[in-house]
Amino acid sequence: MEIPRLLPDQIQLKRHAKDWQTALKLAAEPLLAGGYITTEYVQNMIDSVNKLGPYIVISPGLALGHARPSSAVKKTGFSITTLDEAVKFGNKDNDPVDLIVILASINDVDHLTLLKKLVSFLNDAKNLSRLRQMDTQKEAIQVAQQINGDF
Repeated sequence: MEIPRLLPDQIQLKRHAKDWQTALKLAAEPLLAGGYITTEYVQNMIDSVNKLGPYIVISPGLALGHARPSSAVKKTGFSITTLDEAVKFGNKDNDPVDLIVILASINDVDHLTLLKKLVSFLNDAKNLSRLRQMDTQKEAIQVAQQINGDF
């Protein structure tokens, strides 16, 4: 089984979104462009938040956009997007959000593999700070290498 990797072009820096729905759509663009997901997956993420509330805002300023594995996911992958201005998702404890990770999995095993990679990276406050301060493609490449375990 191939281990999903974060590609540098799946990291977007300082994008602008007017609201949380737009933020999820923007954050999903690299996965759409790479053929990982369909527009249906993006809509599924938005529908999940509308139905279940802003549960995807998992810590202060950080949203983990995802939906159930389905035929809307073609390949397992993830993307990271920083926003130039934080947006509110409606989570009273963790709003506003300036960092969005989109997670798309074809099955539960890949989902857990990706989550483990991300959690080990995001659990370090220095890494969260580093993501928020990134403003060059070189920094994005370094972050991708760190998340992928390429040293």
